[in-house]
Amino acid sequence: MEISLDRGWHQALGKLEPTEQAQVNAAVVRYQKSPDHPSLHLKQLKGRAGQRRLWTIRASRELRVLLARQGDVTVFLRAGHHAINELAERSAFVVPTAGAPGLMRVASDSAFDEDAEAPSPAVVAERPPTADHPSIVQHWEFSELLQAGFSESEVHKLRQANQETLLDVWPDIDAAQLDLVVKCMEGTPETVRQEELLANEEAENARFREAIVERGALAGLSVLLSPGEFERLMSAPVEEWMVFLHPDQRALVDRHFNGPARVRGAAGTGKTVVALHRAAALAARYGGATDGPPVLFTTFISSLSPVFESLYARLPRGVAGGVEFVNVDRLAHRLCAEVGQAAIVDPNAARKAFNQAYNAIVRPNTPLVGQTRDYLRDEIGAVLKARGVASLDDYLHMERTGRRSRFTAPMREQAWALHQENDRLLAEAGIVDFPDVLKRARDIARRREPMYRAAVIDEAQDLSLVALQLVDALVSDSNGHRPPDSLFLVGDGAQKIYPGGFTLAQAGLDVRGNSAVLRVNYRNTREIIAAAMACAGAEPVDDLGDRFLRGDAEAEAQREGIKPMLACAGDFQAQIKFVAEKAKQLCSMAALATSDIGVFVARNDLVKRTIAGLGQEGIPSESLVNFSGRPNNRLKVGTFHRAKGLEFKVVFLLEISAGEFPGPRKRWQTDAEYEERRALEMSQLFVAMTRARDGLFILCNDEPSDVMVEALDYLDEVAA
Repeated sequence: MEISLDRGWHQALGKLEPTEQAQVNAAVVRYQKSPDHPSLHLKQLKGRAGQRRLWTIRASRELRVLLARQGDVTVFLRAGHHAINELAERSAFVVPTAGAPGLMRVASDSAFDEDAEAPSPAVVAERPPTADHPSIVQHWEFSELLQAGFSESEVHKLRQANQETLLDVWPDIDAAQLDLVVKCMEGTPETVRQEELLANEEAENARFREAIVERGALAGLSVLLSPGEFERLMSAPVEEWMVFLHPDQRALVDRHFNGPARVRGAAGTGKTVVALHRAAALAARYGGATDGPPVLFTTFISSLSPVFESLYARLPRGVAGGVEFVNVDRLAHRLCAEVGQAAIVDPNAARKAFNQAYNAIVRPNTPLVGQTRDYLRDEIGAVLKARGVASLDDYLHMERTGRRSRFTAPMREQAWALHQENDRLLAEAGIVDFPDVLKRARDIARRREPMYRAAVIDEAQDLSLVALQLVDALVSDSNGHRPPDSLFLVGDGAQKIYPGGFTLAQAGLDVRGNSAVLRVNYRNTREIIAAAMACAGAEPVDDLGDRFLRGDAEAEAQREGIKPMLACAGDFQAQIKFVAEKAKQLCSMAALATSDIGVFVARNDLVKRTIAGLGQEGIPSESLVNFSGRPNNRLKVGTFHRAKGLEFKVVFLLEISAGEFPGPRKRWQTDAEYEERRALEMSQLFVAMTRARDGLFILCNDEPSDVMVEALDYLDEVAA
């Protein structure tokens, strides 16, 4: 028995308690193995046309599951309590010849709700037939509908209606007319006249399956899951869910683009899932590793590449060896080494060289006095080197995208001198910065033939301009010609966690006509995303040239859950003890594994303290630096940075305390510099909060950070 999941399935499931969700999932697994199992109480509706496909099963004494079944294919529609039976009585599952298969109302809601009111004509007018929800009889001519038995006025009504609005347009339709409507939707004038429709059960079963496969995505149906796949998804750790592709995302995976393509979307919209499936689809299209170069899958954070590679291995259509997973810095180092230009990167020595350059250039009463060393170091690394600025004249006239401190011409001239002196000292020491390696690799790649058939970039907003130019060069020939479908960017500027920035125009990329925005949050509950937006939604965002407030890009969450919790637990060790006790409780009372829990902190030194403290409490854990994406029984610990690109069923955030987060203002720090740093820290906090799928705990010492003030209405304060 193959199964598919309706778009309303996850939303309905999210309204149930965790134990009820487990009961429903168990019933689905049991059904898939043995549909006639006595405990399921399988029951078929035998009413109007289209209802013959509807069945219900029991998940418990109180829980019911509604499904549509034809042959060996089942679509799971809704799960809930006894109201499911009422939904079944007033619905049908139709398989139109044109358009999407799915539920259609065949009885007014008022039949079950005396207080229900029919929609006004204005509301109905707002939902006219569209390309995705066409007229239910669009494949019939006017005269053919008259011959089928409808009056002229009835034909006009049918042409105004889609599956969602039939009863709104024609509220007084009777049972016989409704049966004829369904017959016309599911057949052609020829089959209806000759009464061939449904005459052949085998052909009808094949038609049903074809409709689910070919047009199911229009209705939000999932792909067909073979026996065992649903069970694996339901019972597996969160890593398995991280590769579940929703039908709304599927079109982007197989689409042919005539140039560089970009997909963006708010937290939880499944951008990484789309990127992984896109890489798999391209690898399959190009014949895998046996027929030319592989597809490149790259990102900025080094620890994510092995995680993505592990997730890719779980994809049903993943081609072994067809995709290479490597972060952009390692890729650059390797490319330089292959041509004998291996570079030595020594962060400590580089910092010493910068300090010497700073002392030599930034003297009292010079233009850059008042800017901190860290800010000026970022100016060189995240602006000048990251953008590949070639001359002082270019620097004087460029927009410093992502930087809030205004730099006058004299300040830029001195910053350029600081940049040159820093480079001189690095060369004298025989070392380079990370951005220098990327620039060398970009220039090497531009002189050679393509190394990859295509490249997929995840978290593209965190790459530098030079890094993006490097990846572009790796899929382009030495003349700069880039084939179609060779560059696919995925990201969200609202989750940018590093200084600097650039626009796609500055990168020479035009994605007009080849871009898409994901607008449905499949990961977070409404409560979690509401709390995260309350904290950080008012922050301005620059997303590769698109500017907006983070809250303006919020995606619609599909699931409901419990409010995130705020606990003033005491000092850091007391917070760790709280995590240990709560984790043990959650794992003992719910279908939760230790590996489904993430604990995140703002600084690296706190990661080590957290892992040591959890060990003392008997909780096995590992740093995200070492996480490969393969399920194990260890709780995951990392910084907000390392949490990027991952998700967990439950997340704990430690030390969101007054005076600790955001970091205190540094001496001599200007207002603009402090606001820029604070904005980055808020972005990092937003990323960490939105890693949580079902539960979020925010811990502080005796007083929460002031950034939590706006979110207090969205949090439950719990006793520690």
